[in-house]
Amino acid sequence: MAQFAGAGPSKAEREHRFFLAMAATILTLTVIGFAPSYYLRAFIAPPHPMEPLNPLVHLHGLVFSAWVILFMVQAGLISAGKRHIHRQLGLLGMLLVAIMIPLAIAVGIAGIDRPLTAPPGIDPLSWAALPLLDVPVFGGLMIAALAMRHRSDVHKRLMLVAMIDMVQPSAGRLIGMSGVPGEAVGPLSGLVVLLLLIVLIVRDWLVTRRFHPAAIIGSAIVVARIVLTPVIWSTPAWMDFARWLSGAG
Repeated sequence: MAQFAGAGPSKAEREHRFFLAMAATILTLTVIGFAPSYYLRAFIAPPHPMEPLNPLVHLHGLVFSAWVILFMVQAGLISAGKRHIHRQLGLLGMLLVAIMIPLAIAVGIAGIDRPLTAPPGIDPLSWAALPLLDVPVFGGLMIAALAMRHRSDVHKRLMLVAMIDMVQPSAGRLIGMSGVPGEAVGPLSGLVVLLLLIVLIVRDWLVTRRFHPAAIIGSAIVVARIVLTPVIWSTPAWMDFARWLSGAG
């Protein structure tokens, strides 16, 4: 019997499986959340009228979908012990990040003139704050994660925090399908992000009896963005700035 006592997965293997499970969760939320408005729009009626899809939106959907799939693949490669392939695909990840950041800004600005992009009852000028204020947070976390590739514990936590931050739009669309008021979509989708961050932080504590600094600092930045966005988006300064971005100011 002693021969089989240590045959279970190692601590490192269990951690790899955790990150793979989180990647699968993020991929699932992305597909389900964007199914009515994008992936299966031709087959599923959206919960409310939506803007027509244009080439910019399709490019955004293609690049960000590729990124979420790549994240899942990368987590799977590490879990399977294929580190050399993981490193090679990392070059593709860097390229996608370089495209995603300016693309997210462009889509956020374009959305100001597409009022049905915002949930019912939310001014598109205000709603533009969600993607535009998130760009420096997501982009900063991603750049920091890529810069810390030599520290795998820091790298993968910053990557995961950045991906969890990216869940809010898909969670918002999923919540919006339930018929909740438009003004509740932002806070409730932010709560989904918070819960996923808590899962990461608590898992670190349960396994190592300490909080990992990368998870704590990254999560604090994301939470600050979630809390401050609805505070900022209704201020006259933001509304004027958003009008200027759209060319109407």
